[in-house]
Amino acid sequence: MRKGFQGWLVAGALGLALPVLAQAPEGDAMPLSLEEAIEQALAHNRELVKGALDIQGYRLAEERARETAHGIQIVPEGSVGAGSSGSETVRAGLGVQATGSHGTRVSVGGAVRQIEVDGAAAQRRGEIRVEVEQPLFRNFGPLVQDEPVVAASETLLAARRAWERDRSALVVEVVALYEGLIYLRHQIDSDEAFSARMERLYALARAREPQGKATRTEVLRMDLQRGEAALRLETERAQLAIQFQEFAHLLGLPLDAAFRLSPPALLDLEVADAGRALAVALSERPDYAQALQDIETGDRQLRLARRNLLPDLRLTARQTTFGEGEEWSDAGRLDQDAWFAGLTADMNLNLRGARLDVARSGLAAEASRQVAEIVRNRLAVEVNSGLSTYRRTRATLQLAARNRELAANRAALARSLFEAGRASADSVSDAESDLVDAELGELAARREASVSAYRLLHVLGTLVPAPREILRAEKKEATNED
Repeated sequence: MRKGFQGWLVAGALGLALPVLAQAPEGDAMPLSLEEAIEQALAHNRELVKGALDIQGYRLAEERARETAHGIQIVPEGSVGAGSSGSETVRAGLGVQATGSHGTRVSVGGAVRQIEVDGAAAQRRGEIRVEVEQPLFRNFGPLVQDEPVVAASETLLAARRAWERDRSALVVEVVALYEGLIYLRHQIDSDEAFSARMERLYALARAREPQGKATRTEVLRMDLQRGEAALRLETERAQLAIQFQEFAHLLGLPLDAAFRLSPPALLDLEVADAGRALAVALSERPDYAQALQDIETGDRQLRLARRNLLPDLRLTARQTTFGEGEEWSDAGRLDQDAWFAGLTADMNLNLRGARLDVARSGLAAEASRQVAEIVRNRLAVEVNSGLSTYRRTRATLQLAARNRELAANRAALARSLFEAGRASADSVSDAESDLVDAELGELAARREASVSAYRLLHVLGTLVPAPREILRAEKKEATNED
């Protein structure tokens, strides 16, 4: 897509203008190329830094969800109590349990217990138990058991995708402001030069007015042009100071930072046809990847809703080895065994609410497909608009350069004729105004051509390429059935 494009950015000096200097002494201003400005913004822009911190928070939330779902749990047990019959019970123990991706929960624990009753010998018991519980139907399998982890991972992925688009949009914003500062500085230089020329022409016209070689109207018109140029200069200088502060904020630098900016070379992109460009955008844009991810999320939520129509059955098996007696030595023998195996069920026979959840999840899944199609069509419009704007601005720049050259020749000729007394003051003032307009027109066309190239790369998703792992999540094979 690009021609002569080193990495993803090329910046260099353009010799047609002087560097742009912030409102500070030249010795205090640091030279800053466009490439350096972009690198500075990507590393230190405060909004991006805040977004990176948010992503770290989402990553910790994902780890927390994984630990909650499948981490080993160590649970101390203990109780002390007394009853109306004069009995006292003390129990202490420790249990360890873990849950697998299919819902299998395995727990191992040990405990000791002492029961004292008035008028009877104390009873002491020690036990070691192993228990396995396996959910069936509704809560069986990774679809249900891994849902908290999957949801947390998708939240993290969505945040990363949004952050990557923010990075790319920031580059376009930096380029637009960088080029805008250069344009505004040239505008000031142009008006200063125009004002100086009009001062000389105004003095000459006033000298010729008593001789009848210039009219009072022409002199007043030149005086008006001098005043308008002075007014523009005041406005432009105020704008330049404010825009430099905005630029410093964008780069994450102090607002009083001063820069020397050099016009960068224009990006020369090898423009593909609209079909190929759209294919690039669909494969490189994180927001389209998010739309596809939302479809997968909707389908998964629908499968989860259907699971709630199934009964919640749990198969439990427990083996307990224990010892008991009046002395702790009896409890420590662990010479007795007990086991249990059973099936428990928990289900609301009124399934209307569950069926409504299924219907709502189905609508949400279909809506996510519609959103993906909307995003795809929007991308097609953005790609076509970006390509058209890029081509138009390059053609406009060529025409603006030609017009500026013609206006410069006309103004030079008008000045010579006026100084020789062979042209009116109105003709030279018109030529000078047209020259200023043509110069600013070329600078504006160059600014738009530069920004349009970066904006096109932003539309395609290749300006700041996103990591491949967040563009298309690898589709995993289903490990269970609905």
